[in-house]
Amino acid sequence: MGVKVGEILYDEAAELRPGATYPENEPYPIKLMLIDKNDDSKELLSEEIEGEMATGNADEFNVGDLENSQLEARVIAAQIKALIAEGKQVYNSKTKTYRPIMYRDMVILLRSMTWAPQLMEEFKLQGIPTYANLSTGYFEATEVAVMMSLLRVIDNPFQDISLASVLRSPIVGLNEEELAKIRLRNKGTFWDAVKTYCRNQPVEGTEEVYEKVRNFYGYLAEWRSLARQGSLSDLIWQIYRDTQFYDFVGGMPGGKQRQANLRALYDRARQYEQTSFRGLFRFLRFVERMMDRGDDLGAARALGEQEDVVRIMTIHSSKGLEFPVVFIAGLSRTFNMTDIRNPYMLDKDYGFAAKYVNAEKRISYPSLPQIAFKQKKKMEMLAEEMRVLYVALTRAKEKLYLIGTLKDAGKMLEQWHEALSNSDWLLSDYDRASAASFIDWIGPAIIRHQDCEGLWKAKAPSILVPSEINCHSSSWEVSILSGVEIEKQQLVQEMEKDPFMERVENNASVPIKSFYFDEIQSRLTWEYSFGDAAKHRSKQSVSEMKRQREISDEHSGTELVTKYNKSIMKRPKFMQEKALSPAERGTALHMVMQHVELQNPISLDTLTEQINSMIHNELLTAEQAEAVDLDLIENFFLSDLGRRLRTANMVNREVPFTLSVPASEVYPSWQGEHESVFVQGIIDCVFEDENGLILIDFKSDRITGRYKGGFEEARTILKDRYMLQMSLYTRALEQIWKKKVSERYLVFFDGSHVLDLDQ
Repeated sequence: MGVKVGEILYDEAAELRPGATYPENEPYPIKLMLIDKNDDSKELLSEEIEGEMATGNADEFNVGDLENSQLEARVIAAQIKALIAEGKQVYNSKTKTYRPIMYRDMVILLRSMTWAPQLMEEFKLQGIPTYANLSTGYFEATEVAVMMSLLRVIDNPFQDISLASVLRSPIVGLNEEELAKIRLRNKGTFWDAVKTYCRNQPVEGTEEVYEKVRNFYGYLAEWRSLARQGSLSDLIWQIYRDTQFYDFVGGMPGGKQRQANLRALYDRARQYEQTSFRGLFRFLRFVERMMDRGDDLGAARALGEQEDVVRIMTIHSSKGLEFPVVFIAGLSRTFNMTDIRNPYMLDKDYGFAAKYVNAEKRISYPSLPQIAFKQKKKMEMLAEEMRVLYVALTRAKEKLYLIGTLKDAGKMLEQWHEALSNSDWLLSDYDRASAASFIDWIGPAIIRHQDCEGLWKAKAPSILVPSEINCHSSSWEVSILSGVEIEKQQLVQEMEKDPFMERVENNASVPIKSFYFDEIQSRLTWEYSFGDAAKHRSKQSVSEMKRQREISDEHSGTELVTKYNKSIMKRPKFMQEKALSPAERGTALHMVMQHVELQNPISLDTLTEQINSMIHNELLTAEQAEAVDLDLIENFFLSDLGRRLRTANMVNREVPFTLSVPASEVYPSWQGEHESVFVQGIIDCVFEDENGLILIDFKSDRITGRYKGGFEEARTILKDRYMLQMSLYTRALEQIWKKKVSERYLVFFDGSHVLDLDQ
């Protein structure tokens, strides 16, 4: 910067000084990467860049500005992938520690957001998440364009271009040859050809095409009816469901963004219908008028600014911000000269200036005031561009990349060589004033540095650069890449990404195996190592374990199954039994046994009084109380076991526990080792007397009339049924209380039977 060109003298008082302290390591070189679009060009420096570009991937090249944006996007993508792959360490000045670089540590700065959509599309293909605050590009998205074409066909199928685009799209999936065959069926509109094709029988060998068109023809009739009868938003969502187009775009590169665009179309259709305007026709006319005016909508945001994404922003919006890694793209884009090319100009100091017009000769030519205004405006514009470039160059904390595209690198270098005869720090006023892009300032300035000797050492003119400039402490790495080579690398990657694509070698077709084939195959065939843990519960109840193994028993409501499945829904109220179920009667009986006062004399009167007290305290309902047979309870307490229970030193009823057991014991099919399952249960009664711990479990199973041989016949069956349950109870007591269980009993109230499990 200078006073004449730049409006400021950049001296020690104006220079930017670092505020944060960084470890004194070897400085990172500033990388200037120039892409030469000349077909005869070859890479001059940094041959390893070619290897890095081998990981690139992109669409076909286009001419002009679009091609430049794609080329620079591929170079930036290659550098980003290299930084992530090598795990470059970035420094946190607050914690004074290093950590691996993330996407959010990198930013791409542009003079304007004109290139942002192309960069984002390229990064989608490369699998790099990006974020940019855009206000355009929505209707240009492929998925939105396909949906808009389909909506136009639903509104009016006699639109040949829209109908052909839908048939060619993934919604139907026809190719050009198949479209041509359909068109030959009728000389009228394309819609007439489609109807004729669907009404006739398919030709042999075209059954698959016929099925595709026939299905679309049927869906289209349904969609047109829905468009007339329902809301537009419902129609759009029904199309997503019928065609599965929403799921399809999710599997494409940048699928998350594409799905967000389709959701935005649904939301905007719903918002449109909240106004006084409704219907598909009016919505399409609204969109068409918007596009005719050149208006657009911003792409839906699938990624937030605070997520782990590479941000794309303008240099102006980066003021006051700093980033570990900064890419400055579009350095060769020409400055915006629109303001100084107007036929008239305004200036805050000098007023108005316009061309001189000779009305008689009907000619016009610049006036002296206009020429002066134009020169003044140009100097102001260049000063502003210098300040913008200064902002961009000072945003990087650790690593800075400068990327530009040149039409002919050889001619450009010859122009830069003239700067080698300049012995001043500042470039000449003429060189700075005649610059048309950022690269016209950067190139002549850095070519005088010793790191750039490879660009001029062989054919340099007289060198007058002082050593303080040539041997400056800054570090630079300049690379000139061939645009043609980048295109070739992209074509190679397109071949390698398809593992089924073939190449010819020694007159034989050899399939090209993708570099990622093994990785993709391993991921698709991966199986979870702990499959049993995902299928079975980590906590199981004792009752459930018993139910999985026991024999069918009508009274207990169990079946011979390996897995117990509850019913999905309850039976209707009018089909449900009014009386208590056997399980509910058993629950009521257990509730009474839990609250019997063992210290008081037990008789029918005391038991009746206890039942009434429980009803009053809402521990039992009247219906449950009627289901309890007090004679059975009295008979138990009159037995030897009942008298021992009443006179015991310690009595515990309804004792809950949780026990950890090997998973293979709970689930016999479990294959994993060292896995455990929590088993929980409730022990009905355990008491301790002079004989030790006695375990009792009360049962309400029906005995009388069920077994022809009476209890003696049922003894073996009941013992096998409940042995697992009692064994778990015993195991829990002995492990938790550290006491051995001496006796175990099953008490069946039906018939007042007591079953000793240890006999």
